Amino acid sequence: MESKCTLDNRAERKLLGTLLEIFKIPKKMGTLAWAVTNRIMTSTESSIVGKFTNNATPYMEFIYDCIDNPDIPVIVATKSAQIGWSELTNNALGKWIHTDPSKIIMAFPRLASARNYSREKIKPFFSGTKVLREIINQNVAKESFNYFEFPNGFLKLITAGSVGEMKSSSIPRIIIEEPDDLKADVNGQGDSLDIVIERQKTIPTRRKKLIYGGTPTDKDFSKVEDAYKKSNQMVFKPECHHCNSLHELNFSNLYEDEYQDRFIDEIYGKKNPSSAYYLCPHCELPWTFEEKKQNILNGMKYGNKGWHSNKPHITDIYGFAFNELLSSFQASEYKELSKKRVLAEIELAKGNEGKMKSFTNNNMGKAYASGSSAMEAEDMKLLRSNYPEHIVPMEGLVLTAGIDVQDNRFAIVIRAWGRNNCSWLVSWMEIFGDVKNQDSFIWQELTDKTVLAEIPHASGKPLRIAAISIDSGDNTELVYKWVLRMQELNSQVFATKGVRDLRWSDDEIYREPSNVEIDRDKQLRKSLAETMGVSIFPLGAHKAHTEVLNRVALNANKEARSNIYYFNEQSYGSYEEQMTSCRRLVDVNSGTNKSIYKLVSGKRKEAIDAEKNALHAAYAIGIRNYTYEHFQAIEHYLYN
Repeated sequence: MESKCTLDNRAERKLLGTLLEIFKIPKKMGTLAWAVTNRIMTSTESSIVGKFTNNATPYMEFIYDCIDNPDIPVIVATKSAQIGWSELTNNALGKWIHTDPSKIIMAFPRLASARNYSREKIKPFFSGTKVLREIINQNVAKESFNYFEFPNGFLKLITAGSVGEMKSSSIPRIIIEEPDDLKADVNGQGDSLDIVIERQKTIPTRRKKLIYGGTPTDKDFSKVEDAYKKSNQMVFKPECHHCNSLHELNFSNLYEDEYQDRFIDEIYGKKNPSSAYYLCPHCELPWTFEEKKQNILNGMKYGNKGWHSNKPHITDIYGFAFNELLSSFQASEYKELSKKRVLAEIELAKGNEGKMKSFTNNNMGKAYASGSSAMEAEDMKLLRSNYPEHIVPMEGLVLTAGIDVQDNRFAIVIRAWGRNNCSWLVSWMEIFGDVKNQDSFIWQELTDKTVLAEIPHASGKPLRIAAISIDSGDNTELVYKWVLRMQELNSQVFATKGVRDLRWSDDEIYREPSNVEIDRDKQLRKSLAETMGVSIFPLGAHKAHTEVLNRVALNANKEARSNIYYFNEQSYGSYEEQMTSCRRLVDVNSGTNKSIYKLVSGKRKEAIDAEKNALHAAYAIGIRNYTYEHFQAIEHYLYN
């Protein structure tokens, strides 16, 4: 029989063990391990029901590591659909709330977005996860959709359109959904993304975490693209099972065959999406969809679990680029992606850009640039032709000039026109001075450089500028006076006014002005132009912008024979930079193919505005209708 002393000792040891279990320091657990341990997926949250695993998105493992790393305060992702981003951010939320509570906000572009996310993601997640359900101080299923309280913290879902919501207390953890949809300006108080981020200003670096990911929209105007550019720019590289090489998955390596026997499908045309396959760009051998998934796993042996940085010197902002080729979900099989791309290409060939923009944003995970406006300055420089500056090349037979007017300068383009409606840039220049002063030397210099100029031709003979168009939108009265004086020397000097500038307009590049009546009895009721007797030519700025860029882009088409805009290297700088300074933005939700041009922040556009006026001058003198005999007569003068 055991003694009372022995029984008491056992009881004491048991009590001590219980107390140690209750008060022991919890074992440190990463976000991914937390999700695998605690999370049960419901049908409301996901198509994959049951205990959470990361098997479908192995490429996310390193991003989980970054979330757990206190030395990485900012994580950004430019992403496509079907890559599992929402589950990643939800798992981060759950782990924070359970093991390291604090104030947390999730920012959404619209109230409807926040409400839907709460109903479809947050509430099912909290209700279905035991450790969260037990500590959140409310009935998750019934209470407010945007506020969840727990010991030592809360989660608040806010809309980025409310300045009041975004300017309260400091928040150590912030998750932002779809940054590109946030307002560029909130009630005149600044960019909503900047306002949200400002709430972490006073938080120590190792305590704060900012996570934002979204689908990029328009090139050079995408917040998430801009954030990725400022990051260490990481890409995932699978390992080819044929040649063991690594490369970033790219849609240029996704191919499909044409239907056999000249079959034309009523939906997909010549291409057969069901035949889609992926080729390794190094060994050019195919990957099946299952092999691709294995190659992704194999790639995790390298770099940071498969991720490779393009800017490793940046250590405070980790950026990740996802496209849907990474996805292992059935909806992202090769044939499904091929269907979307083929349909987008068919619509684009018809002039409808909506599907291609959607495919580029949502499947490729890239920002979209429309048509020839996608050209970068460096791309344009590669298209330069080799002929002397300030000399009209042999093929150039008729000269026009376009002038853009600023307060402190004139920007001037002189173009030579020849057969097949082709054109050569002869000169691009800017004259600086006091444009607002009628007596300034700059007005005489403008006359000398255009109306009175004799431009040397490659034949040895000089050419005068046949027609000049000058923008009269700024310094209007002084421009009108100059035009009236110049028309005494050259009748083909035109004062233009761009229609709606960069906004959408279907106005033609050249249109005859209304008849100007200068009856003295009615002058008081007339515009300045009518009073002075100046005809104003409306210039369809949108169509002119499109045509100029399209003509430049034709340099890359070796089969093109007409309508090409040639240009050479100009000693005066920034020509290509100003020519490519605007992006064409397509409104895919309008149901039309309307678009606008938008100037990229920090860039100038005088060169392309001058080019539009030079094009207008050519249209004004009917260069498109010049016959073989017209050009033959000019050639006879030049070559004899």
